[in-house]
Amino acid sequence: MTLKSSRIRGLMLGLGLLVLLEGVLRVAVPESSVLFAWEHPDGVIKLMGNSVWVRESSEQSGNDGPYRFTIQTNAQGLRDAEDHPAAKPAGTDRYLALGDSWVFGTSVTQQSTVSERLETVLTQATGRETILMNAGIPGGSAFEMLARWTELRDQYELTGVVLGIPHNAGRQREMAEIRNAMFHPTAGAPYVNVRTYLVLRHLIAPFTRPRYADSTVNDPMGDESMVSDLTTIITDARSRGLTVTVIEDPGHMNDALGRPRVLNRRWRAELEPLGAVFAGHALNTRDCWGFIDLGHPGESGALAIATVVGSAMVKGASIPGLQEQPRCADVEGAGPGKPGWPVDG
Repeated sequence: MTLKSSRIRGLMLGLGLLVLLEGVLRVAVPESSVLFAWEHPDGVIKLMGNSVWVRESSEQSGNDGPYRFTIQTNAQGLRDAEDHPAAKPAGTDRYLALGDSWVFGTSVTQQSTVSERLETVLTQATGRETILMNAGIPGGSAFEMLARWTELRDQYELTGVVLGIPHNAGRQREMAEIRNAMFHPTAGAPYVNVRTYLVLRHLIAPFTRPRYADSTVNDPMGDESMVSDLTTIITDARSRGLTVTVIEDPGHMNDALGRPRVLNRRWRAELEPLGAVFAGHALNTRDCWGFIDLGHPGESGALAIATVVGSAMVKGASIPGLQEQPRCADVEGAGPGKPGWPVDG
């Protein structure tokens, strides 16, 4: 009887110590610090936020040949001089623009980006105040668009999302490699919400298996992973009742001059059935482009794009192919060869 009592007391003492340890660990060790990357609510995307963009206000200027431009960003790293409230102002439509340097507005001054021009076009067409929050990332990839969307989607009340077709396939591959580097295999160590177990699992894991595991990405230099990331954004946005507009473009001046470029139809085939509206301008004259920067539209080109895209957004329907109207020569804004602006480059 005494032996059994000793065993029971020992078991009770051991159980009590474990409960005490669990309580201490729950207070002292945040669960997030002992989870693997994919077990966080937003997975690797959440953890990579700080490496994707800089969240701070800044102001800088530069020159594209004879054209001088200014760039301002707010505390969230959005290309905007002001911070935005979480709720939409009454009677206002508010969109989040995601993309790379085309959306950000490389070589175009602050008030002349596609996003800023779209604000004016939509306000005039709908009679409602319109705001476009410019979350473009120069040099960014489809994955960074997804990361930006994941961070901002719950912070702001939105009407819709505007997406630029991503261009930087090399950056997409680089981000795929970073995704692999942050992935850990799960075999033999499932998630259980017991802090003592999670701490032990976290400490033992590096000694029991490789730190990193392989993760395949289908042709990251091609469209596969890009389409997949945009599909995730669009599906999520549509499930929230938001409109989605995708901006098409010819990519580079050398591919645009003359007749409109024939685009890869896969984007539309994959994304239109999800509810995305497509539109874009051909930018097929020299005055649509930068002065020295031949890979991005200038002021006139940005307004031409905004005019076409705004029309599609108001109608809620895709516009077939890249449009030649309005001509960049006929819209306001600086452009090579326009009155007062020499052609350079």
